Amino acid sequence: MKTFLKLIRWKSILVAMLIMFLMKYAIIIPVYKYYGVLSGLSDLGFFFLVMSSMFILAGGNAINDYFDRKTDTINRPHKVIVGFSINRRKAIFLHSAFTFIGVVFGFITAWFTGKFILGLYFMFISFLIWIYSHNLKKKVLLANITLSFLVALIPLTVGITEYYALEKSISEWDINTARAIKLALQTIIGFSIFTFIINLIRELIKDCQDFIGDYKTGIKSVPILIGKKNTNLLISIISILSIVYLVVIWEVYLAKLMFFQNNIIAEIYIYIIIILPILVLSIRSIWGNKIIKYRRLNILTKFIMFFGVLFSIIFSFAIYGKI
Repeated sequence: MKTFLKLIRWKSILVAMLIMFLMKYAIIIPVYKYYGVLSGLSDLGFFFLVMSSMFILAGGNAINDYFDRKTDTINRPHKVIVGFSINRRKAIFLHSAFTFIGVVFGFITAWFTGKFILGLYFMFISFLIWIYSHNLKKKVLLANITLSFLVALIPLTVGITEYYALEKSISEWDINTARAIKLALQTIIGFSIFTFIINLIRELIKDCQDFIGDYKTGIKSVPILIGKKNTNLLISIISILSIVYLVVIWEVYLAKLMFFQNNIIAEIYIYIIIILPILVLSIRSIWGNKIIKYRRLNILTKFIMFFGVLFSIIFSFAIYGKI
């Protein structure tokens, strides 16, 4: 069981589940309550949405480990599972079974939203995961962008399904419904962009960390193409851009909402808990090429991602404080 849990990367699955629950119950539900709107997607429908995402993610992790065997044998031999603890055929079977179940649950979710064709969206995600693991992972930067895009879809999927479910549940949109769905979607899109940027930074850091294995197995990662020094600079630049993005989002958008006016807790959280660590990341990434440095930066990006998503709780408290 322990080996199986490592193969599907249960920790990443739990984090994805947490993100989805936060988008639903810390963003959508509070916004809807403020505007007097009922959620379109039922709890049962949301359950199938989460299960669909979890099974597709588990299948994706299994096939990713399958194709990463050679590289992982060099970079992290003590963590290689496929071909040692679990044979290759079983890994393929688990990928196929989990992906099939995930897509089926995706179509069930689509049925709850009233847009059965939305099930094709879950098929597209499964296909993209396969293409990424099998082929795109060897493409310079495209692999990083694709994986970051898939991560960004985790919160966005909640917003998409809720939009169509709400569209089905009411005959006519009034002004409060329009405002509610607009605010909820804009906020979730903001979280999706944040997760995309931070995950892109993390993928570049991991590429630097896995430089030797990627080089020996012919993977053309960004550090191999332009060197670690230039990749360090790229990481720093993207980090600074993410800070600019967060400052603009806060000062131009969130701080202007009535929920956050004079909300010192939210402002401190944004600048101290999220932006300050990114600033540290942008500075620390410039110098040094040792593996230990990249491991520490990797941990720092996980910290930033985790507490960035937890801002949704601050968001919900701000709204409930106005109800």
